[in-house]
Amino acid sequence: MMQNPYPPNPQPELARERNRIAADRTLLSFVRSSVTLISIGVGISQVSNILVPVVSYLSYWTYLLSVLMVGVGVITLIFAAHDYQGELQRLRQPEYYFTPRWSLGGVTGWIILIAGGLTLIQLWLTPVY
Repeated sequence: MMQNPYPPNPQPELARERNRIAADRTLLSFVRSSVTLISIGVGISQVSNILVPVVSYLSYWTYLLSVLMVGVGVITLIFAAHDYQGELQRLRQPEYYFTPRWSLGGVTGWIILIAGGLTLIQLWLTPVY
């Protein structure tokens, strides 16, 4: 049996390991962000339950904002877990190539920006009695 004259090249395996660790960190950061969004939604709901008897016009908008925050948190967590599983499957392939895709953080940021902007406009246009 002939021995391989070329030593094994550990660089591709080390690169895969770095990418897997980066995917783990990314998933954990999205879990942290999702828990924060869900907590903010629950907090808004609790504060609105206290304030609605005093300021009744906040009822509908704070309910919508709290549902939106919880929903964005849950959907972000689902998409992050799905993206993580896809990245692990790509890393298992013999040939690993970068595949461009939408930034989950960017999309989540835009959703929160739009929701916050609409809420700010609504609160600004609503007269205080």
